[in-house]
Amino acid sequence: MQNTMQHAYRLSAAAVRRRYAEQRPETLQALDGLRQADVAVYTGTYDSVQNVLKALGVPHTLDPKRLRQRIVFANCAGSYPAGRLKELEAHVRAGALLVTSDWALSRLVQRAFPGMVRRATKSTGDEVVGVEPTMDGLWSEVVVLGADPQWWLEGSSEPIEVLDEAKVCVEASSHECLAKYGAPAVAVSFPWGCGRVFHVMSHFWLKRTRAGGRRHGEPGAAFLRDGMRLGDEAIRAAAKASGVDPNALSFATVQSAATSTELVARLVAS
Repeated sequence: MQNTMQHAYRLSAAAVRRRYAEQRPETLQALDGLRQADVAVYTGTYDSVQNVLKALGVPHTLDPKRLRQRIVFANCAGSYPAGRLKELEAHVRAGALLVTSDWALSRLVQRAFPGMVRRATKSTGDEVVGVEPTMDGLWSEVVVLGADPQWWLEGSSEPIEVLDEAKVCVEASSHECLAKYGAPAVAVSFPWGCGRVFHVMSHFWLKRTRAGGRRHGEPGAAFLRDGMRLGDEAIRAAAKASGVDPNALSFATVQSAATSTELVARLVAS
């Protein structure tokens, strides 16, 4: 499955760039204008958002010694140095965007940015859940009615409890997470000083998906067409650029990788 997802991410990155060229040229221009000095990634134990950035062709600095980048990713990890929490809080307060995943919720976000969100009491199993993006969220343009994106949750992923409903924006939610864990939020964002924090449950580099409905078993090209609104020529171009046949992957696999890739691209290009 891991090789399958790697192929899906390669295809998705090419498809996202193609979509932007046709539908959001200003976003592609912003994406291509990024420099290594703009984006930082703190490597973690479990997530690898740098792989998504690499597939998109976004230059970035890994584990910077001096934090100056205006966009900072902190991968899911078992722990974070206390000094880094203070540094990140001050950096966001001064205007940076901080993007975090999974265990960063309890180990970083709720400690450095108190009163906004926290880890809910239950932890997840190793499972895949359907996700419903908000109509005006970062995923709103790649939604297929009747075929919700399938989001992989690591064993012991941390459900998100929103504390400040006036300030926290729920970017995506899951009825399955609500039923199982009493916490529907899958992705949230909130302002902090002059900057912003964006946190997602589980990982940006997803390891598997599932065929949750009839459409999810269709060929991957169907999602490129119906989810990303790409025509046949654009689909062929994405396949050629990535070296991946979209029909060799399932709708669900391409949808999961493309949803994650789209999110990362929109965050860094915003």
